[in-house]
Amino acid sequence: MTTRRSILVLAALITLSFLQTVPVSAWGPERPTYTMSSPADHPTFNSITDNSTFGDERDFVRIVEKGSGKAFTSDLEIEANKEYIVEIYYHNNASATYNDAAHNYVGVAEDTRVVSYFPEKLAAGETGQIDGVITATNADPKTVWDEARITAKENLKIGYVEGTARIYNDWGVNGTELDKKLFTSEGVFIGLNELNGLVLGCEEFSGQIVYTIQTQATEEDSDPGWLPDGVEALQADDAASKKASSKGIVDQTPKVLLPVVVILGLIVIILGIALMRSLHKKKH
Repeated sequence: MTTRRSILVLAALITLSFLQTVPVSAWGPERPTYTMSSPADHPTFNSITDNSTFGDERDFVRIVEKGSGKAFTSDLEIEANKEYIVEIYYHNNASATYNDAAHNYVGVAEDTRVVSYFPEKLAAGETGQIDGVITATNADPKTVWDEARITAKENLKIGYVEGTARIYNDWGVNGTELDKKLFTSEGVFIGLNELNGLVLGCEEFSGQIVYTIQTQATEEDSDPGWLPDGVEALQADDAASKKASSKGIVDQTPKVLLPVVVILGLIVIILGIALMRSLHKKKH
């Protein structure tokens, strides 16, 4: 009995050790990548790895302290009574070749929306994430996501600064304020000269969604209900949908890992049982 118990404990420890060492990807899903010189032949977002101005586009959600003069980052410690600017970059990686009638407009992304979430409160030392999600009905994949991590220096409430959510690009909608539905699973349409969800392929049609959050010190476990002008209500009403991860959106742990961990655990247990039986035979 002691031998069997030891083997099972060993199996559990090995499985747990494997799970703890598996790297967690902030962006997703896993998808084909492209380069500036070799773009896609269909709509796909933020999959170029050598963007001359943005770098690896899969890391497309970034944050910076407002007025700090520092560069945007994907990992930031935040503190009370400050404002932080969130940037979500978007780029349909289809070649401009496929934007025209001769190619049946197959490079144009349709019904393109952006969604973003941020935590309403964080305890001191706690790390949360600001999620950015881009969807288009004819893109492949249809949904891409990324996160920026924020760690609270103290107990904090976090709120949206009214009127700061805007789209920036080189087209007619540049600087347009976006609806607070940005912070729900419905999201908001983006576009070029209209917010109609149409985004042509090529870097010249790329842009950013930008908004500002503000922080306030709070007692631990206090009510975070201070979000300005309806944002709290929108996020509360959207709580179920916020598990937009239920559709594979913003799921920060690649789903393929769970089966791998389970299978590994089963293999270790089976090997352990086989070893136990072998030892038992030797005794007899």
